[in-house]
Amino acid sequence: MQPNHFEQRRTGAGIDINLCGPVWRLISAATIYVFLVGIDLGFLCSLRAVAQNSDTPLPLPHLETCQYVSHPLLPPKWRGVFLMAPFTASQLALSEIIYDGSLPAMLVNLYGVRSGATRLFVIGNQTYLLPQDGSDGRCEGLGDTGWRPLPRDWLAEGAQCAGSAPLSETSVQWWKAPTQPAPLADWIWFKSSDQSPFRLLFQKPGGQLSIFSSYALSYQVRFETIPETDLAAVALSCHPNKRAQQSGRSALHNVLRTMESSGARANKDINRLFPELDSVCPSARPNWPEALGMTMVLTPLDFHTNPVAAEVQYSWKLRSQRTRMFWPAGSPIAHEDVLMLATRGYSVTHQRAGLVQCLAALPGTPRPNWISEAPCACEAVIKGTTALTPYGSVQILSCPATKPRVFWTWYTFEGRPMLFMVTPSSGDEPTALITLADYFEWRPGYVASEDVFEKPAQCREMPSASRAKGQARSAEPCGRCHLTPDRPR
Repeated sequence: MQPNHFEQRRTGAGIDINLCGPVWRLISAATIYVFLVGIDLGFLCSLRAVAQNSDTPLPLPHLETCQYVSHPLLPPKWRGVFLMAPFTASQLALSEIIYDGSLPAMLVNLYGVRSGATRLFVIGNQTYLLPQDGSDGRCEGLGDTGWRPLPRDWLAEGAQCAGSAPLSETSVQWWKAPTQPAPLADWIWFKSSDQSPFRLLFQKPGGQLSIFSSYALSYQVRFETIPETDLAAVALSCHPNKRAQQSGRSALHNVLRTMESSGARANKDINRLFPELDSVCPSARPNWPEALGMTMVLTPLDFHTNPVAAEVQYSWKLRSQRTRMFWPAGSPIAHEDVLMLATRGYSVTHQRAGLVQCLAALPGTPRPNWISEAPCACEAVIKGTTALTPYGSVQILSCPATKPRVFWTWYTFEGRPMLFMVTPSSGDEPTALITLADYFEWRPGYVASEDVFEKPAQCREMPSASRAKGQARSAEPCGRCHLTPDRPR
């Protein structure tokens, strides 16, 4: 199969991330994708690697032609387990979903990775709260919460398959679905083997896929077709039922908020569904490697744009890092770089016609102890080798951004990054973005040549925009994580 050509359409939207304050307002969305990927290198562990010469180029990932053009259809009855990351700084959740299309109806058992649990039954336009002890005789009606039983076709009208490429070691088809406000898109990755949903990404909370679109990112832990369910009996037990004091969306929000504040963890159920998942994290914090080369795929939320490839080369010996994003052949832009050179950082755009544009609006080279300085928290560990962790045990970190945004990132105990994303600031923000990076090639000890970090003549030393306008220095401590003019060592 031939590689699928990437499509491209630039957007000037920006997001203000609470790492280095106002400088983020000056950066294009495309550059943000690149820069945030560069930042995520701070999650790498110390290396025990043999140096590799940069004469061996880093192979860039690409999407192959789609294997299927028709929408995947889920089976009439199924059971699935999913690990879900929220849009805000709340906890990870593990869901067990039982679906019966003959009614149609679904049962959602939801377990907080830190604490709390709830059972929700959805039939028609009604949602019911079930008792945690498993009995179905005391249903509490929550009314119309906006949730509906999941359809067999999870893709919106107009969805397109962007291509085929693995996530970690799982072969998947990359589908994008248009959503409002246009031209935003949600993404679903379906397994090539059985067409079941392996991962889902939503750019804002919504009700289109009920429980799933209430979370930013969801991964399949287990999925199986089942011959029968007992959901018909659950439906009968919920008529008549006690009504909640609140109804609709507010009642559902209250249920989920109560789960978050619960002091008890459903250890037995979590171990039954995902025994490799643990909320106890290692105490040690990793350090930055001396040298590294790696590649990734960046997934945009603009429906008219397909994923693009990027690479990172880093040398602490040279106090330098370059992150480069490659635009497709039909684009007037050849590539965009983020150069972090000692105490200064530059956003550089290379046009195919030869024009080079440079903006000096970024901090300098990341420090080796970045991860120990960053205010990140380990939310969970996935132990051992699983479909989600083919390279071994993984830590899942959350890091604060401008509220209510949050960063989510996964990396192995040995230091291999898996994914990185940042959630949008609000659900109805027209320019809301989730920056998502999936890592592919991984070469610790990769020695980059010095000319990789050569600064274009167009990059002049200049003050940041905030200082040029006489504004006060940002309160965010960039110098803790990067070399900066006021903290050059």
